[in-house]
Amino acid sequence: AIDPHRFKDAISDTTDTAVTNAKATSSTGGTNANAGSIVNKGGEGTHRTGNPHVRKADGKLKKKKKQQRPQQNVMTEKQMEPLVGGIPTDSYGTTFSNDGYYTQLSVNALLRILENTNDTTFHREAVEALNHMFAPVQNACAPFLDRVVPAILLAMDVAPAGGSEFYISALVRLVSIARQLVRPFLEPIFKLFSAESLGSERQQSTSIGLIEALAEALSGDFGPHIATVLPFLMAIIDRDSSELHQPTLRALPALQILSPSLEGYLFLVMPRLIGLLDIAITPIAVVEETLRCIASIVGAVNCGSFSSRIVLTLVRLLQCSPPLELQTAAIDVLCTMMEQLQDEFVLFMPTIKLVMSKRGIDEHARYERYSRLLFMGRLVPKEPPRAQSRIQGDAAQAAAAGPALGHSGDGLAKQEVGVMQLRRAWTSKPQKSKDGWMRWLHAFTYELLEQSPSPALRACSSLANKHSPLSKELFNAAFVSCWTVLPGQYQQEIIASLQNVASNMDVPADILQTILGLAGFMERDEKQIPIDLKRLGDYAYRCHALAKELHYKEAEWTLEKNYDTIEKLIELNQSLDLHDSAIGMLEYVRKEQPDVQESVIWYQRLQQWDKALEIFQRQEAERGPSFQTTRGQIRCLFEMSDWETLVPIFERIWSGNDQKLQLASASIGMSMAWAMGDIDRMEFYLSALPNKSRDKSFCKALLAVYRNNFDDAAKFINDAREEMESDLSSHITESYNRGYAQVFMCQMLTELEEVVMYKMAPDDRERQVAIIGAWRHRLSGIQQDVGMWQKLLRLRSMVLRPILDLDTWIKYVNMSRKSGQMRIARDAILQLVDDEALYMEEIHRGEVDALTPKFALQAQEYMQMKMQLAQQPQGFQGGGIPLGLNGRNTGQSSSSWEGRTRRFSIVSGSNTSVNAPLDVAIRLSQQPALVYMYLKYKWAANEKREAYQMLETFASDYASRIGFDLHNPDT
Repeated sequence: AIDPHRFKDAISDTTDTAVTNAKATSSTGGTNANAGSIVNKGGEGTHRTGNPHVRKADGKLKKKKKQQRPQQNVMTEKQMEPLVGGIPTDSYGTTFSNDGYYTQLSVNALLRILENTNDTTFHREAVEALNHMFAPVQNACAPFLDRVVPAILLAMDVAPAGGSEFYISALVRLVSIARQLVRPFLEPIFKLFSAESLGSERQQSTSIGLIEALAEALSGDFGPHIATVLPFLMAIIDRDSSELHQPTLRALPALQILSPSLEGYLFLVMPRLIGLLDIAITPIAVVEETLRCIASIVGAVNCGSFSSRIVLTLVRLLQCSPPLELQTAAIDVLCTMMEQLQDEFVLFMPTIKLVMSKRGIDEHARYERYSRLLFMGRLVPKEPPRAQSRIQGDAAQAAAAGPALGHSGDGLAKQEVGVMQLRRAWTSKPQKSKDGWMRWLHAFTYELLEQSPSPALRACSSLANKHSPLSKELFNAAFVSCWTVLPGQYQQEIIASLQNVASNMDVPADILQTILGLAGFMERDEKQIPIDLKRLGDYAYRCHALAKELHYKEAEWTLEKNYDTIEKLIELNQSLDLHDSAIGMLEYVRKEQPDVQESVIWYQRLQQWDKALEIFQRQEAERGPSFQTTRGQIRCLFEMSDWETLVPIFERIWSGNDQKLQLASASIGMSMAWAMGDIDRMEFYLSALPNKSRDKSFCKALLAVYRNNFDDAAKFINDAREEMESDLSSHITESYNRGYAQVFMCQMLTELEEVVMYKMAPDDRERQVAIIGAWRHRLSGIQQDVGMWQKLLRLRSMVLRPILDLDTWIKYVNMSRKSGQMRIARDAILQLVDDEALYMEEIHRGEVDALTPKFALQAQEYMQMKMQLAQQPQGFQGGGIPLGLNGRNTGQSSSSWEGRTRRFSIVSGSNTSVNAPLDVAIRLSQQPALVYMYLKYKWAANEKREAYQMLETFASDYASRIGFDLHNPDT
C-alpha cells in the first residue's frame, strides 16, 4: 500500500525524472512509453527491455500513432473571419450566407450565452447545442475550440451545486468529437483532476469517463499530464470506503487505458493493485477487475522489477481456492507475464505448477500452450489489445440512437424545408397588444430555425425558443437560409405577410426594426429583399431608425432625383451629426440645379442661423411681418444668443394681442430669461407655457430652485422624468446617439438635484467639493456641442460662479470659437471678466472670504491696477466704480451670488460696461489663462494685429511680476 503522506513527493520526483528522460529520447524518435532507465525511490530499476520482439511491437505502436495523426485541413489552419453585427467584416460586394457562416454565427451566439455568468439558466442547453452541432463532422469544431473549452469550464465554475457533472460529461463528448484537435487546449481540462477534492461518487465516475475520453483521443499519449491524472485515480482507490467499491471498479478500467503511459510510475501503481488482490477483504468483482488491469499493464510496459511480487501474490491467490472466474483471470495474468519475461519466467514455473496441482487445476489450455512454446523458444509477445472506454461505448450508442435535443432522427444532415409548417408560422392575424405581436414573431423565428436547412441553426432552435435574445440574433440568418430554398411562389407569400404585418399601425417598433434589419442583412448578402424602398423608408420613420431612413432616402434620391427629398436628407444628416454631409447635399443641389429656390428650412437644418435670419428678414421686408417670419427670426436670434436684438422683439410681441405668436414664443422666452438670469421674466413666460409642453416641469423645477423651494423642486424633477420616459425608451432602442438628447436631459435633471444638495449644505465644504468634482469629471462624457455645454454651465452657475470654474468656461469658449459661434464665445468672455471683477471687489471689501490665499493676493493687485487705470484718460469713468453688464452699479449689489444672477441681461456688442471697452477691462484680469483665451478669440475674429500687440504687452507685464527678463532669459 502507498503512504498517502509520501505519495505527493514521490509522484513529483518521478515526474521530473520521467519528463527529463522523455525529452532525451524524443530527439531519437522515442516515445514516452520507451523512455530511458528510471530509478525509483524504492531502489527498484525499470530497465529498457532487450527482447527484439518487444522492440518490434513498440515500433508497430509508434507507426500506428504516426498514422493516426490528423491531416492538416483548411479549417484548422485558417482563422474564421470576425463578425461585426453578425456579418463578416470583409463581405462587402459578396454573398456570405453558407453553412460555414451559419456555423460561425451560431457558435458565437452560444458562446456569448456561456460567457455570460448571469445567464446560467441556459448554459446547459447551450452546451448541448454546441456538441450536437459538432458531432457529425470532427473538423467543424476546430476553429472554435480555443473559445469553446474555456466557455464550458466557466459555465462549470458558475453552475449550482451538483451541476458540474453535466459539464464534465459535455467535455467527454466534445473530446470524443474533436480527438487530436483538442490537444492544444488540454491544460485547463487537466486542472479538473484534483486529488484533494474528489467530489461525489457520481462526479468521480464522470471525471474518470473524461480521462478515458482523453486517452482515446490522444491514443494514450498523455505526456506530462499523466502526473496529474495518476494521483487523482489513486486517490479515488485509496479513499474508497464503500461496501461494493464502486469508485474503485470505475477507476480500474481507466488505469487499463493508461497502461502504455505508466512506465516510470509502476512503483506508485503496482503496489496498490497488488494490495487489492486479497480476497479476504476485497470484493470478488474488484479482484477480478484488478487482475484485468494488471494483465493490461504487464502487457503494455516492462514490469520486470515487480515480477516476483506479482507472481507470488497470484500464487497466494490461487492457494485460497478462488472462484473459477478469478482462477482463470489469475492464470491469464501469468500467461501475459510469461510472454514478457520469456526465459526469466522459468524460475516461477515450478511453484506455479505445484500450486495448480494442489488446487486441482489440472490444465489451463493457454498456460500449457505458452509453456510449450517457451521451452521451444517460439513464444512471441503479442501487441496488447487497446482497452475500450465504457464512456466511449455509451457515446457511440447514443450517437447511433439519434440526437439529444429532441430533433428528428436525421441528426444534423441536410433536410427539406417544411413549407407548410413555415406557412402556418408566417401567416399573421391582427393582434390586440404588443405582446401578441411579439409572440407571433417569436413563433415565426422558432419555425424558421426548426426548418432551416443549416444544421447549425437547427441545433439552436430548442434554446432559441426559450431564450429571446438568441432568437432575435439568429432571425436574419434563419430567414435567409430558408428563403434561398423556397420556391418563388412562397417567397412572394412570405414577403406579402411581412408587409401586411408592417402596414398595421399598432405593430410595435421592435417588429419594424426586425424587418429593417432583415432588409439590411439581405442587402449585404447580395439578396435584395423585394420590398419597395419607400415602404422601407416609411418603416424606418415609424420606428425612429434615422440611419436606416437616411439610407433608403439616399437610395430614393439616387433613383428618382426628386428634390422634394432634399429637405428630409438635410434633416436626417443633421440629426445623425453628419454636418458635412448635410452641407455637401446643399452645395450639390446649388451646383446641379442653380434655379432651385433656396429654402430657409435647409439653413435651419444646417444650423446656419445667420443665413436663415437673412432670409427671414428679406421675406419680412418683401411681404411684411407674418407669424412665420417673426417666429423664424426669434428662433435664429435665440440660437445666436443675440439678446440685445431679441429682447425688443419679445417686448413688442408681448405688448400686442397676437396670442398665437405669444404662445409659440413662450418656450424660447423662458430659455432666454434663464440665459439672462432674469427670474421675474422666467416666471412670466412659465405661466404662458402650454400645459402639454414637455419642458414645463423642468422649468418649474428651475424656478423652484431659484426660489429655494426644494420640496417643490424635487416634485417637478420627478414629473419631468416621468414625462420623458416614453421618448427616452423609443429613441434609445435605436441607438445611443439617437437618444442622446434625452440622455442629456436626464443628466440635466440629475445636476439640478445636485444644485439643490449644494444649496442645502452651505457649510459642508467637503460635500460641495465632491459635487463640483463630479461635475467636472462628467464633462468628459458630454458631446462637444455648444448648446449642451451652454445649458449645463447655466445650471451650474446657479451655485458655482464662473470665475471659480474657469477651466470649464475656457473649454466652453474655445469650443464656441472653433465652431464659428463667435457671439456666444464673446458673451461667455464678458461673463467671466465681469464675474472676476465682482469677485475681486467683494474680497477686497470683505463681503466674501477668499477661497484660497492666491485669490486674496489677486484681489489686492486687481484694486491697485484698477486705480492706476482709472487715472488714465482712457480708463474707467465715474469714480472708477465697475458697472455690470446691464449698466447697473454693481458696487451697490448684494454680496450674495444667488441674488446677482439677474445682472446678465442685455449684453453690449463691444463693452463690458457703459464706458469701458473689453480690451481695457481684460487688462485688469488676474487670470493668465483667461487672458490667453481672449487673445485666441481676437485672433480668430481677424483682429490679429491687436491680438499680437496685446500678447507682447501681457508677456512683458507678467515677466516683470515674476522677475523674468524676456530679453535676457539666461539670467
